[in-house]
Amino acid sequence: NKEMDAQEIMQRVFTEDGIKQEFEQTLSSRVERYLKVKPHGIVPLTEFAPVSAECTLLFRDGHYYGSVALSQAVAEAIAKFLCVRNGWKPKKSFEENVAKLETRQFISKDLKEKFLRLWEKRDDYHHLNPSIETDRQKLETLAYEKVLLLKEIESEVFKFSVVDGKLVPENRKYWALQQNGTVPVFLKLE
Repeated sequence: NKEMDAQEIMQRVFTEDGIKQEFEQTLSSRVERYLKVKPHGIVPLTEFAPVSAECTLLFRDGHYYGSVALSQAVAEAIAKFLCVRNGWKPKKSFEENVAKLETRQFISKDLKEKFLRLWEKRDDYHHLNPSIETDRQKLETLAYEKVLLLKEIESEVFKFSVVDGKLVPENRKYWALQQNGTVPVFLKLE
């Protein structure tokens, strides 16, 4: 149907134009937001690594509800990962897992506090309770805090140095070291 084809073509043109305009209008603020929370650039290749990268991108693009909820989900995944890598099955309770990690000295008190601050109001945002923030500026501030806490947690848990051009993990059991001395990584470098 030629009429339908013309309609689809016009819809495509209008949609592309709208996206281009939005991109151009928001580019500067998106760059500023990204630079505020630039992620810990290299992490182990885990199931949550690409999801963690999305937290930063959601914040960059102004999707604050998504960045809050997803940051909290990644924090939960990291806590469970730490429990497993340190030899026990994680409980269902995030708070119990984080407390046990600190008690057994796998994380510092400061890191435990970062996990718990990131976790604050988790149920409200995951269940979209009426108490969630609706003011865009306050929501941006909250999302910024959550994404930054996630970056700080990852920076401490997945700390590494570079020696002679090679990545050297500080805590090797959190990285999947290969027989040949390499380690699979996920790059969060934009």
